Amino acid sequence: MSSQAIAEPQITEGDKEYVGKTHEVLTAAFMGDPVFRWLLHDHPANRHEAKLSKLFSVLFTQAAANSAVFAEVAGFGCCSVLMPPSRTVNNPWTMLPSGLISATWTLGLGSMKRTLFEFSGGVEPCLEKALTKEEQKRHWYIFFMGTAADRRKQGLAGRLLEHVQDRARADGCPVWLEATTSYSRDLYLKHGFELVSDIVMGAGKVGPDGEPKKGGEGITIYAMVWRP
Repeated sequence: MSSQAIAEPQITEGDKEYVGKTHEVLTAAFMGDPVFRWLLHDHPANRHEAKLSKLFSVLFTQAAANSAVFAEVAGFGCCSVLMPPSRTVNNPWTMLPSGLISATWTLGLGSMKRTLFEFSGGVEPCLEKALTKEEQKRHWYIFFMGTAADRRKQGLAGRLLEHVQDRARADGCPVWLEATTSYSRDLYLKHGFELVSDIVMGAGKVGPDGEPKKGGEGITIYAMVWRP
């Protein structure tokens, strides 16, 4: 009998040259995600894909302008947008060149307000409570991570998570993220992340799925941290 070792899926990293493919994969991956349904809930459902595509185009361009690391595994079967220590996506000097005005025109003030202010306003207090002042300055941030629909349940997200953890371990830094579904929360828990807080947004306006619902419970975001 003979045995053949199974090669681990290859991981590569890039920056601006990875924006296009990352945008393609993650737009499809996050369609129907409760958080993005909430962000776009004042638009007709049949326009969500176009609106989400525009939003991601701006967010990923903004991330690239601030030294984001774009990582992928197995030919973009799963990919992520990572902010290294001491870098932030919330840099006002790069927002306009990244397309903020055109995004506001396309998405409307309501969606942009939720994206730029309500989301950050809900997350920041949790981050400040969970991380030391030094960690707040120096941590890896998983801005986005998603898997192509036809590549799920192949261990690709876990493989990419381990890669991020290896980088953070080498830097002696924690990793921060916000999971947007209970499924992704459980994946991160499995890989050693701790749940910091459940953050409810959109209460009274949307249901747990992010769809408009008068008096709705709102959607839940899971703030999480991993330390080496």
